[in-house]
Amino acid sequence: MATYIGVDIGKKSLEVYFPDTAKSFSVINNESGFCKLLNCLNKNYQSLSEVIIVFEPTGGYERPLRNFLKTCQLNFTTVHPNKVRQYAKAKGLLAKTDSLDSKLLYDYATCFSLKVKSDYSTENQEVLHNLIKRREQLILFQNQEIARLDTEYDSLVKKSVESHLSYLQYELSEINATIKNLCHKDPDIKNKIDQLTSIPGVGITLATNVVCKVPELGYSEFKNLTSLIGLAPFAKDSGNYKGKRSIFAGKNSLRKVLYMAAVASLRCNRKLKTFYNRLVSNHKPPKVALVAVMRKLLSFMHALIKNNSFWCNNYACS
Repeated sequence: MATYIGVDIGKKSLEVYFPDTAKSFSVINNESGFCKLLNCLNKNYQSLSEVIIVFEPTGGYERPLRNFLKTCQLNFTTVHPNKVRQYAKAKGLLAKTDSLDSKLLYDYATCFSLKVKSDYSTENQEVLHNLIKRREQLILFQNQEIARLDTEYDSLVKKSVESHLSYLQYELSEINATIKNLCHKDPDIKNKIDQLTSIPGVGITLATNVVCKVPELGYSEFKNLTSLIGLAPFAKDSGNYKGKRSIFAGKNSLRKVLYMAAVASLRCNRKLKTFYNRLVSNHKPPKVALVAVMRKLLSFMHALIKNNSFWCNNYACS
């Protein structure tokens, strides 16, 4: 039976809850603190194969701990903060402190018997993810400045905005070049991108987003991937009321890119265009049909990576 260790992560420290002692203690959120945590684990447990560290993603502060656990080959899993908070409310726990949160993470993991997180991402995939995230930020800044420039009449302010736009364009070109070099340098990433872009309608933007944001592609069950990205329709029924199924949650930024690729694929992918036309002819709303195309496109990408194959003549082949 698995033994869970709850860890509440902060900017400067970690609050660790050990169930055997029913007490929590604090360590620094750096290499020395992680070594202290490892020493405590070795003292309290003969074998660490059944020990699972449980923590929440905290906007990046969890990354040093996660990398340390991967290096030491220790089991860990992450949980969504909203789920843990709703679990606390269901138990009537309204107070919130670091020590209580670490115990709460242990209780939550024990209650639901959480499994070890399978981390399929490589170091270069994480670097690629950070670069793409930065590119998205720069594009957002660029769009905001363009909108300001359209409505600005003051010459000094316009000059400042234009200068900032030039800088953003330079930064975007630099990041795009870095992303391109990284994709060509890593054989595994390059092979996956070549496989994905062999599908008509899938460009380099979608391929790089999928490779770094969905490392589970080709490994997990397809229905789990649709929920992860936010393409699984959820029912809203109660008694005689039959609500409309709708998609929500998941990876919103990736879903946007996948949507644009689905629109483009209707022009150049005969298989997807036939699929879309059949749904529309069966009186499905165009938006519903387009979401179905997104799911179908995702299934194609999943199959290619899983089978290590390429797309040819509108069908997957090895």
